[in-house]
Amino acid sequence: MNKTQQAASVLAICASILLSGMLITYKPGYEALSEFKLPTGVPPALGGTGITKVGEGTVVDKTLSLSGTGVVFVKADKAVVVLGAYTEDKLASRAIAENAALMTSVIKALKAMGFTDDDLQTTSYSVYPNYNWEVRLVIGYQVTNMIQVNVTDLSKVGDVIDAATGAGANRVDSVSFGLKDETSAKMKLDAYKLAISDVKAKSGVITSGLGISIKGVQSVTESSYSSPIYYGGMDYSAISSKAPTPILNSNLSVTVTLNIVYLIE
Repeated sequence: MNKTQQAASVLAICASILLSGMLITYKPGYEALSEFKLPTGVPPALGGTGITKVGEGTVVDKTLSLSGTGVVFVKADKAVVVLGAYTEDKLASRAIAENAALMTSVIKALKAMGFTDDDLQTTSYSVYPNYNWEVRLVIGYQVTNMIQVNVTDLSKVGDVIDAATGAGANRVDSVSFGLKDETSAKMKLDAYKLAISDVKAKSGVITSGLGISIKGVQSVTESSYSSPIYYGGMDYSAISSKAPTPILNSNLSVTVTLNIVYLIE
């Protein structure tokens, strides 16, 4: 076979391969999008863009998203005082015993004011070694016992601190004011009403200004927050035992936010 015949044979083979490939990939009646196929081994998520077709006659809802906020201010009707005793000694047993004696006296003084076991809870109790890193030895022990006093008569908050410190408490970590559960629930409902009024006022202005109307509500989500008043630890060692400790009550706020998605037309 001469070179001309060999060349003709190669061209014929190439033409056959090309024609076979065209016949395999050609599928009459399919749209161009459906004909496209990724190379073998390439996941669909890595090649091309997904397309979602909306059928004829499908109606997409038009929406208006608004938020409204209601805030209610109210006087606190409960307080929590966290106080206790700190002791240290070379011997753990002596530090523990001294601390127990102080806290027994503190609790006795608080119960003399009318507080019960339900009003008093231990928040923390710890015994830690006092380690001297220079000599690498334990040189003593620290004992801390903290209790929580729940006060519903807010006029007694200062008296609680005075009675406890007078009986031996040497730490007052915090005083916080809050709301009883029933008060918080009532204030939250009032805040909801204000939030609804707020969002209605906004929707009225927007719909009238844009010439649209509301035909329903698609969804409603809400969040609420009550802000307690907190006073951190204070040094009571300098307070005269003859002067009562002044603790002033302040307003608390209960906030509710509503997020409403309206259906409009």
